[in-house]
Amino acid sequence: MSKKPVIICVDDEPIILESLKIELKKSLGEELLLETAEGGEDALELIDELLAEGCEIVAVISDYLMPNIRGDELLKQIHRISPKIIKIMLTGQADLEAVANTIKYAKLYRYISKPWQSEDLKLTVKEAVNSYFMEKQLAEQNAQLQTLNQELETLVEERTAQLRLSQEKFAKAFRCSPNPITITRVKDGHYLEINEAFCRTIGYSAAEILDRTALDLNLWESTQARAELFKMLDDNKIVRNYEFDWRTKSGELRTGLLSAEIIDIHSETCVISVIQDISDRKLAEEKLRAVAASLAAAQRIARVGNWECDLSANTTTWSEELSQIFGLDSSQAPPTLTEFLKYVHPDDRPKWQIAIDAAIASGESYTLEYRILRPESTITADNCPSQTSEGGFIRYIESRGEAIVNQQGQVTKLFTTLMDITPRKLAEIALAESEEKYRHLVETSQDIIWSCDAEGHLTFVNQAVKQIYGYDPEEMLGCSFGDFLAPAQIDRNRELQQRLLTGDDVFQYESIVLGKDGRQIDVNTKAIARLDAAGNITGTTGTASDITERKQAEIALQKAKEEADRANKAKSEFLSNMSHELRTPLNAILGFCQLLTRDTALGTDEQQYLGIISRSGEHLLDLINNILQMSKIEVGLVTLNNSTFDLQKMLKNTEQMLKLQAEKKGLQLIFDFPPDLPQYVETDESKLRQILINVVGNAIKFTAEGGVNLRIKYELLSNKNYGEIPLVDNCCLLFEVEDTGPGITSQEMDNLFKPFAQTESGRKAQEGTGLGLPISQQFVQLMGGKMTVTSRVGCGSIFKFDVRVSIPSAVEIQVAQTARRVVGIEPGQPEYRILAVDDRLESRLLLMRMLSSLGFAVRDAENGVQAVEIWSSWEPHLIWMDMRMPVMDGYEATKRIKAHLKGQATVIIALTASAFDEERSVILSAGCDDFVAKPFREQVILEKMAKYLGVRYVYDREASLSSDAVASGDVSAHTGTAPLPFTLNASLFGYMPAEWVDELYAAADAVDNERIFGLLLSIPPINASFRNAIADLVNNFRCDRIIDLIDEFRNL
Repeated sequence: MSKKPVIICVDDEPIILESLKIELKKSLGEELLLETAEGGEDALELIDELLAEGCEIVAVISDYLMPNIRGDELLKQIHRISPKIIKIMLTGQADLEAVANTIKYAKLYRYISKPWQSEDLKLTVKEAVNSYFMEKQLAEQNAQLQTLNQELETLVEERTAQLRLSQEKFAKAFRCSPNPITITRVKDGHYLEINEAFCRTIGYSAAEILDRTALDLNLWESTQARAELFKMLDDNKIVRNYEFDWRTKSGELRTGLLSAEIIDIHSETCVISVIQDISDRKLAEEKLRAVAASLAAAQRIARVGNWECDLSANTTTWSEELSQIFGLDSSQAPPTLTEFLKYVHPDDRPKWQIAIDAAIASGESYTLEYRILRPESTITADNCPSQTSEGGFIRYIESRGEAIVNQQGQVTKLFTTLMDITPRKLAEIALAESEEKYRHLVETSQDIIWSCDAEGHLTFVNQAVKQIYGYDPEEMLGCSFGDFLAPAQIDRNRELQQRLLTGDDVFQYESIVLGKDGRQIDVNTKAIARLDAAGNITGTTGTASDITERKQAEIALQKAKEEADRANKAKSEFLSNMSHELRTPLNAILGFCQLLTRDTALGTDEQQYLGIISRSGEHLLDLINNILQMSKIEVGLVTLNNSTFDLQKMLKNTEQMLKLQAEKKGLQLIFDFPPDLPQYVETDESKLRQILINVVGNAIKFTAEGGVNLRIKYELLSNKNYGEIPLVDNCCLLFEVEDTGPGITSQEMDNLFKPFAQTESGRKAQEGTGLGLPISQQFVQLMGGKMTVTSRVGCGSIFKFDVRVSIPSAVEIQVAQTARRVVGIEPGQPEYRILAVDDRLESRLLLMRMLSSLGFAVRDAENGVQAVEIWSSWEPHLIWMDMRMPVMDGYEATKRIKAHLKGQATVIIALTASAFDEERSVILSAGCDDFVAKPFREQVILEKMAKYLGVRYVYDREASLSSDAVASGDVSAHTGTAPLPFTLNASLFGYMPAEWVDELYAAADAVDNERIFGLLLSIPPINASFRNAIADLVNNFRCDRIIDLIDEFRNL
């Protein structure tokens, strides 16, 4: 009876031997005998006994670490005894050099890492067995072939029979082999013989394969691998277990181990090849690698590592992630159990040591939290790092360990997992600190913080309730807020609570509660409903603030606001009345002066007196306008009237005007601005001019020697593009006025921009109202800027301000037409009926004289009632309507007239002395077609009538001034009948010296009629028409036209 082949398992731990035997027995069944040996010496004795008994030893599976004889030394000795035995080594931490030596000197088939994977172990042993028997089979077949060859050489007559028998045996073995076998010719690679297993493996039939090559069938996945194989055959004549990939007929890729040898058949060089299909094993290995990779990834993501400690050898095995957690180099040997202790935080080492000692002593499992110190930190107990941030030195670890016990009940190994819980621990620490902080905030809060259950009963209230309500928190628990409300608030509170419980937003409301002492307390409550995971309301939480003082302050503030509104209204009414009362008599004064200048019968003295009256009236009007302007600023009634103008021209003209004042005082005046300063800008030109005149004029006024320097810069604020043309939306103009005056003391700085307040220098000068700088500052703020001042006593002052302007892409410059004096109505027109309505006789008389002298039919009315009656019976074409009158004012009279169909055809122009633009809006809304401000100019009155009635006028063509007027120095009363046409244009100023033109410009800008008439005397008699035309402009209050003409002349 034949003996079964034997596989010997060697390990110094019986429990592992038993486990190994059980797993292999399941895989190999009863076909092989499994023997075990506890150590190398036992294994050698067992091999000697089995070989002596004639047993066939297929393989030896040995542990690496064993007492007396290590696994690698054992396998080398076994190889020397029987090289055919397949050697497999199990190792947990085998030295790579030892493994390499074992492969080299003992022909180690494979080594398997511990703990092994069951499938890996089974497949390895199974393949080893198959390889052993395949080698054995090939050896037997080769032996048979050698025997046949010898018999053929010695027994020629038996050669054919023996050869046939050998071929039959070989053919049988060839055909019946479970592994694919082929014979190919070396010179062309054609398949000569193949077995059925080969056909099944590659999917082709024998007819498709024979007499073709592997390249014809496209079997090789890699031509490089094929070339490498044939080189090895050419060098060594034999190849064993060459791993390669091939492609089946269906295109599937398979992996195999190919053993090949060059042989001679009938004097022809051939290659016999045997293939072992290891595709399933490779797939299993790939799955194992994937599982290992997934485990490593899972450990990395979860920040979990593991280590295993062999207590007997005092060695440890670490996972890659554990090295990352500890900040160690994974290529270096991990620390031993003894060395591990130095990485534990000094404060946590005792409890760690206790847990480890207990596990080793009794095999107890343990769960432990402790801190570790990364290697970059100092690890002494005296100088322990305190960093606990995510990337700091200290890491928090949660460790779970189990002891591995042998059959004798001794703990031989410790297996431990470690999780980096630093983020969670830091969050817990932060949460605890936050809870403590918010607990402190709740307890120290000045507001009541509370919580109620779903029924509205208080479950928590902080100490603030004692300060606000007067109750101890314990007195209120279990009560509802409704129990403490004022009786009038109870019903409303039920409604509010219902709304709170039906919404998910913060709900805010105010209520009145009764304190413990009975006083009423105003409370502002903010609350929100609490929801569980299912969305059900579990209660409410919120805060309650004592707003009693705020409510009282709001009531007081409302009263103060109402009083301020009444005061502002009274002030506005006063200003409106003041404007009316002051402008109305001025209208008569200036208006009658205009009429009297038409009278040619007046002598030279009378004309001079009229000039003085007119200039004094204009000066008084300027003072009134300043005061009213300041008052309008104070009540917020000033607005911007933007227009597009030539900035550079305005600056040059202002410089020329102010330079005369500076030169009279011997001062140097410099206007310094860059050549690329925008020429055309859009802003309120009048206000900007007034700011410059006020600030620079002040500097000149209070500077005794030295000079005044105005520096202008600009900054572009934003850009846009229109096609390829850049258009600038906004620009900031920066002005800086520096003087060498006496300076301003720090005490006077506080009053500098206060209305009607003056510095010591201003009081000494005894000039002005003290409104220039306050008005300028307000204008600057209105124009989007800010005005500041710095000053040193004895050195001078610097005023800085900026204004926002827009820069247009194109500018159209409109030049006003030259004003001419009207002397009558052009013939061929209807008789225009004009009604003058005013409660002031002087105002009515002014209009009647002014218009009747030109040919208009004029009647007057002293109140609205008379105006409506006269309109009804006389039907005037146009009514000049004063808006403030007794009995019936102009508003009501206008409404009544416009209420009729024929009244809608009547032009009504309001005459108003109001200083407020909004009052003028009311005038237009009452039905007036237009309005004219008092005091008015004759030219404006006539232009409005031409606009609405289409009146055509006859103009004065005076060509010369009377010699008497020239001689007397008064050119304001010129008359004549010479019908020579004359047009005033800018080029005529070229006949006069530049200094004269500058002086005329300054006088016109200052509306100084006396200076203008004095300058006109310098014009030669040959240019009398030019002189008379300028005089006409002055008499018609058109000094602005003189300024425009000179500006135009300077740009020629």
